[in-house]
Amino acid sequence: MRKYLYIIFLAVLACTGCKEKVEMDLDMYNSEQVSLMVKGKKVFTFDEGNGQLGFNRTLRQFRTGNDDMTSFFVLTCSELPREEGQEIRADIQWTSGSSVKTTSGVTLKVEKYDGTGLVWLWNATDKTGAIVKILN
Repeated sequence: MRKYLYIIFLAVLACTGCKEKVEMDLDMYNSEQVSLMVKGKKVFTFDEGNGQLGFNRTLRQFRTGNDDMTSFFVLTCSELPREEGQEIRADIQWTSGSSVKTTSGVTLKVEKYDGTGLVWLWNATDKTGAIVKILN
């Protein structure tokens, strides 16, 4: 009996060791669309046909919104995201209905960074994150 339990234990250990640990919301992690999630709720998704992206390297700031800016978010980082696993602090400003919300000093981890400039940032505790694009 011990032999079988040992074999099952090793099989389970092998299977769980193969999975990549992703703390980020999976829908967001698998998306390639610039967006913002706050406390587990998606509050902004970029619409390329009706929106604009902005990036200021000096200010370390990402801006996106619809063309009339009635819906937008601005993410200002303590440093530029450069590699997966990096942790940065950020201030986030976004629209919610007719008001503008702000949260400051959020620690975000770079979950994914691809060659096109897209960066996936996430705070697992607050379930807050963003997909932003570094523009050249």
